[in-house]
Amino acid sequence: MRPIEEAISSAGGVRRDAVDQHLMVQRFPGVFCAGEMLDWEAPTGGYLLTACFASGKRAADGLLRWSEICKLRLG
Repeated sequence: MRPIEEAISSAGGVRRDAVDQHLMVQRFPGVFCAGEMLDWEAPTGGYLLTACFASGKRAADGLLRWSEICKLRLG
C-alpha cells in the first residue's frame, strides 16, 4: 500500500473564481460544474465522495434555479 499522503485527487479543472455560488460557469451561463470538474485537492475516499455529491446537489439546485429564471424571461 502507498502512504495516505499520496492519496490525493488530481489537481486541475474549473477554478473556483470561474463559477458562481451555484457552480455555474460565469463565462458560459447555463453550464454547471460539480465534483472532479472543479479544481480542488482533497484526500480520496469518503471525504472526496461527500464533496462530489454535495457539489452535485448544489449544481443541480443551481440548474433548477437557472431553468426557472429562463422560463420567466421567455414567458
